[in-house]
Amino acid sequence: MKKNLFKTLAISAFLMINAVTFAQCVIPITNGQSYIEDFDDGTMECWTVEATGAGTWAVMTGTQTNVAAFQNAEAGDEARLISPTFDMSGVGSATLGFSYVMMALYNNDVLTVSYRTSEADSWHDLDSYSINDWQNTYEASFDLPDISDSYQISFLAHSNGGYYIFLDNFEVTGEGGCARPVSLQATEITAFSALLGWSTTGNEESWVIETNGVEKTVETQPYLMENLEPQTDYSFRVKANCGGGMESEWSLPMTFKTLCDVIFVTDDEPYFDDFESSEEFVCWQDEITAGEFGWAIDPGYLNPNNTANFFSMGVEALLISAPLDITAVTNPTLEFKHRQPMFQGYNEELYVVYRTSPDDSWHVLASYQYPVDEWTTETIALPEASATYQIGFDALSHGGDGVYIDDVRVGNSTLGILEATSLSVAVLPNPTNGKITINTNVSTGKAVVFDLVGKQILSENIVDGQAEIDLSGYADGVYFVNIYDDGGVKTVKVVKR
Repeated sequence: MKKNLFKTLAISAFLMINAVTFAQCVIPITNGQSYIEDFDDGTMECWTVEATGAGTWAVMTGTQTNVAAFQNAEAGDEARLISPTFDMSGVGSATLGFSYVMMALYNNDVLTVSYRTSEADSWHDLDSYSINDWQNTYEASFDLPDISDSYQISFLAHSNGGYYIFLDNFEVTGEGGCARPVSLQATEITAFSALLGWSTTGNEESWVIETNGVEKTVETQPYLMENLEPQTDYSFRVKANCGGGMESEWSLPMTFKTLCDVIFVTDDEPYFDDFESSEEFVCWQDEITAGEFGWAIDPGYLNPNNTANFFSMGVEALLISAPLDITAVTNPTLEFKHRQPMFQGYNEELYVVYRTSPDDSWHVLASYQYPVDEWTTETIALPEASATYQIGFDALSHGGDGVYIDDVRVGNSTLGILEATSLSVAVLPNPTNGKITINTNVSTGKAVVFDLVGKQILSENIVDGQAEIDLSGYADGVYFVNIYDDGGVKTVKVVKR
């Protein structure tokens, strides 16, 4: 599980690399005992390094924490950081835990964790990692195999031209010891609760959870933390109580954010978000379906004002609204603006979806699989109104210039309700077997076609008082055509046979 921790180490102007001389030691591990190395004293006492090039391991001192860092490497360099020798002949089992960060500018480096039972033994790999993440700290834990009286653990860094590898919170714990909890996670997050979990070794009697500075002792894990505040950032950490006065070290902290409470929407008070209030989403969730990138706020870099932006380097991501109670809305409607510019002949896809509750599956309202170079306003009637309604914008990248969303509004529709009395519309032929011509008394506007369930299926601009609509590819039945101009809207029923 990942936690925010080492980001400041890579960007701080106050960092210092300490080259140190290591001494070799033999450290006994007994039942109930832990050996912990957090490098906070600025040394690597009892650790050794074997390097093939300029890249090496050293202590990096930061303003918040110290770490062992693999740095100054060129592509192809390798350096193995070797732990002290552990005499574990007196224990039946032992565990290993540590945290790590890997950052890359170009190709990802590789970190391999291994063990050997003696200096004469070869190294045996436990696991390897190759990631690029400038934001988060990762944790790993293992049951150590083949324990012996001259046991060592190593971290082999191989440079592929990356940047830094950080290592911290190294811990070896003997059987019956009180190991520091790792792999913290927060799941099933709602507006008022979150299910908090962490690793266990089986000999804990209880745990202390500290959430935003408030401690609580619990006897089960995972633990459902309740009575939280909506749309609030929380940080929690855990330590174990193993009885007999034995307590573990505190875990690394993990952060999570509770969801928004239900937003009530009425005819007089629609929901509206133009993304101007913050450079982070407020009451929206970014769910990355594929790839590493999702939705973000573009704070006016690419547009005159803030917009929601799906960056073209992403693969697929879904932007999900807060739950909306739209049961009091007469004719619920979604309106929004979007752009999907083409780049070198490619464009993204956008699917507008809804669900009636978090437990419901997503249903498609409309899709835009073509370039949209200019800001375009879409209007979609919302079916199946509920008290926990959610809107989603699902973007898929094909190498275009991204997807932009702005001015999202959910409220009462003008569909058949607020008609412009001065707007005159004629639709011919009606009934039709496919194509219709719309004639109006306004020179410019828009004609939008909805099916019987309120799904928008077509949209055409009115030019010189006329628009052509082709329903040939759609099933026979009843359709509604909304004609918009600056003065309002007029709705006409069209029958296709």
